[in-house]
Amino acid sequence: MRLALAGLLFLRAACAQSDLFAEIDPAMKELASATGLPMKSRVDRAFINKANLKKFLETRIQETVSDEELRVETLTLRLFGFIPADYDLKGSTVSLLTEQAAAFYDYRKKKMFILESAPESTQRFVLTHELAHALADQHFNLGRFIRKGKTDDAATARLAVMEGQAQWLMYEVMGAKTGQSLRKDPGLVRMMANMGESGLSQYPELTSAPVYIRESLLFPYSRGFVFNAQVIEKLGNGGFSEVFRRPPATTQQILHADRYFAKTEAVPVELERAPKGYKTLIEGTLGEFDCLVMYKQFGDVETAAARAERWRGGQFRVSEQKKTKEPLLQYTVAWDSPEAAADFAALQSQRKGPKTRVEQRGDRVIVSEGMR
Repeated sequence: MRLALAGLLFLRAACAQSDLFAEIDPAMKELASATGLPMKSRVDRAFINKANLKKFLETRIQETVSDEELRVETLTLRLFGFIPADYDLKGSTVSLLTEQAAAFYDYRKKKMFILESAPESTQRFVLTHELAHALADQHFNLGRFIRKGKTDDAATARLAVMEGQAQWLMYEVMGAKTGQSLRKDPGLVRMMANMGESGLSQYPELTSAPVYIRESLLFPYSRGFVFNAQVIEKLGNGGFSEVFRRPPATTQQILHADRYFAKTEAVPVELERAPKGYKTLIEGTLGEFDCLVMYKQFGDVETAAARAERWRGGQFRVSEQKKTKEPLLQYTVAWDSPEAAADFAALQSQRKGPKTRVEQRGDRVIVSEGMR
């Protein structure tokens, strides 16, 4: 009896997979109609099991991030206080992505993968999101789009363009089946934005992740969705192309679409020189998103957004003493007023360790700290 039942279950699964594959081409045409972007080619597709998904993610990380880059990334997050000393960044990233995946579009292979073990309803729901990536890739080359981000903050903003637009299209297609539209109902946009936050409990790995890791994974979807909704409300179908042709320059432009339309960019910020005998490991941008997480993690969640909004520019550097390998984090953040700078300086002072220096110079805050 068990063998017979197993055969029946296999046939049911096979039929469901066949039906799902058959929906891909019609779904692409539906997305083309919704965006005004024509489908240029058929999307290749395949199923993948969870074990192979994990191998795929591990291989992709190995191909794109060297051991040294991973070490520096981990060190940087530790110095900022975003992850604990024993946090396995690589292993946790694979676990987090494996936990959430139901389908994904590989823009390198130009291929759609659907997780075999995901519930059929979830597969169908997420399929639209991933096919939106495939359609965008046919017009704007997503791999090149991400690589052209001039700063790490700009790259995060570009990721929010991609994921947020796909999220908007997923909700719009889903709503159309019940006669609803994000274009016509701003309340529906707010409801969908809140729905993402309320569904976190189904992902234990994500729920228990450090604040910065969790927020980094959610930001492109949640805030990117709202940003794209505002762009489409203002520009109509032209917004689908505009965000790729003129992408936001900062995460602040994602968080505040009016600054995207006004083309408000970050103010230039200079870092203090690294001490003699130190080798620079990494330099990057400290954006409004990063400061928002700082206020959430080390300050007050309720006031975090209003305080972080006063960000105007920021840079950081991680160096290492050549002989002792002692690390050093330096960052400077510009604010819209000395009062906002004083607020940020106070936040940094309350969490500083014995090797931390916090200094305010007008609307700038300069921080230097070693390992705690």
